[in-house]
Amino acid sequence: MRAPAGITIGYLISRELSRRITRRIRSGPLYRWRFSGSTPERLTMAPSNLRPSDPGLALDFYSGCFTFGGLTVTTHGASPFQMEPPSSEWYETLHRFRWLRHLDAAQSDLARASAAAFVVDWIDQCGNTLDGDCWRSDLTATRLISWFIHAPMMASNTGSSNYHKFLKSIARQSRYLHHNVPSVRDGLPRLQTVIALAYASLCIEGWDRQIRTAERELERELARQILPDGGHISRNPIVLVELLADLLPLQQAYKTARNTAPPHLDEAIERLMIATRFFRHSNGMLAQFNGTGQTPAALLATVLRYDDAKSTRITSAPYCGYERLESNKTTIIMDTGKPISRKSARDAMAGTLSFELSSGATRFIANCGLPEFDRQRFLPFARATAAHSTITVSETSSSRFTGENRVLNLLPSPLVHAPNNVNVERWESDGFTCVKACHDGYVQQFGLMHEREIHLSEDGRVVNGIDRLIANKTMSTHAVPFAIRFHLPSSVNASPLSSGYSILLAGQDNDAWTFTCVDAAISLEESIQFSGPGHPRRSQQILITSAASSSVEIRWMLERQKAKRGRKSKTNTSKGKTPVDLLDLMDPSDLARET
Repeated sequence: MRAPAGITIGYLISRELSRRITRRIRSGPLYRWRFSGSTPERLTMAPSNLRPSDPGLALDFYSGCFTFGGLTVTTHGASPFQMEPPSSEWYETLHRFRWLRHLDAAQSDLARASAAAFVVDWIDQCGNTLDGDCWRSDLTATRLISWFIHAPMMASNTGSSNYHKFLKSIARQSRYLHHNVPSVRDGLPRLQTVIALAYASLCIEGWDRQIRTAERELERELARQILPDGGHISRNPIVLVELLADLLPLQQAYKTARNTAPPHLDEAIERLMIATRFFRHSNGMLAQFNGTGQTPAALLATVLRYDDAKSTRITSAPYCGYERLESNKTTIIMDTGKPISRKSARDAMAGTLSFELSSGATRFIANCGLPEFDRQRFLPFARATAAHSTITVSETSSSRFTGENRVLNLLPSPLVHAPNNVNVERWESDGFTCVKACHDGYVQQFGLMHEREIHLSEDGRVVNGIDRLIANKTMSTHAVPFAIRFHLPSSVNASPLSSGYSILLAGQDNDAWTFTCVDAAISLEESIQFSGPGHPRRSQQILITSAASSSVEIRWMLERQKAKRGRKSKTNTSKGKTPVDLLDLMDPSDLARET
């Protein structure tokens, strides 16, 4: 039985307040002497950058136009660090300094001199306010890594006094992170912190004594956060790519400094590679679960070029809670897990037992994902069960989140309740690979267990599905409405067939599938695709609706159609390209029910 929501929220708030107080004390006047010390004379190396660069953005930056998260701020000659940030996403991107790579890639004296000037400007404006938001540990960690990577620009494009200031700030930020590791938020921020400290131990001259300490911290966090199947404790697939983008250059830095990388780092990278391939669809994109939106295709392709274990494939990721079925260019990825760590579940979603299906170059069934821009506005809707390809009981999410901004700002994660038990089985039968999973996310409110079976044929042409709501003794005698959603990406064209119980789905390369259900009413409704370039856009969803007053079973089927030569499938271009205001598709009262 779950604890009441009030007790859970109160406990989480007290823990988060304790962490913040500890961080503030460690950053306060009594401890600031710890961050002072000698200034290194130089850096011993500059790690490589794996993130894709766009030299065209360099002109915008040194012209004073900073576009992050879809929002542009024009400085008109003022410091970007003194401007009023239009969003928290814009502010965080600015202070992470990953955008330095665009200036570096321009390979011009003007661009590199501008990059050096921006770094010095940050030191002058923000370098002494240790309790400011820009000194949040995850921002400081990514900023440090960026500065290490692009340090040659500082050495060749600034005077000796500014270069000394740069080295002093790097040493100070590194000491700050080192002393604040215990108070860093758990999950990815803490892992980013120890990765940055590992970089510092290798790159800062005279920090050789820190190498062993940083290595031990890194080993402990990698062992704790990177699961045996390669997943991360956040259960967010995009995190794997972000970690590889930082860990692969770190691995090379160790080899440069010591001719070999720590075994635990090599092993963690290998597991991350295996898990990253696990989450890739047949079209090369990542599955959209628990915080993953648009796949950074260029970065993904770059990190996978370093994969030495390409032949290693897994079909089950039981530690992070996912299953994969694959045959003849048909791929199904299903969420069969629950939150591993509430504190690391910042982007957790209520998508238990949701799945995505891709065939060849097209993803036919998907979750709605996350938008590229304006995430804070859309996130409450994107994380709801209704935004996932699974069952929703009485328009209520299977996991519950707080929706109050005042409370959310005091929580390590918005997640309040999630399924306690998710049971999974996998087997082979009569030419099908089968997965069955069951969760109790609706038991407390409605006395219903949700069980889903998905069977994929050996030839990859048939998918049989069964969704069951299993009543227990606490279920009310009143009928409870439910809906099973199958969200379609905007690139898929859907057309109801004359039978009334089938819908034709047409994708790319003449690939088409038929969705059929005869056990309940089926319709084609409007939906929203959050992920993708730009703002959310209109899409469609297959909707099965009914009501349950006792246990109920709904069967459905997806069947690939034979391609017709010389005929190309149409794409839903008009709906796929139309930005949409979220309120056009979802009533604000829906959000109240979700929270």
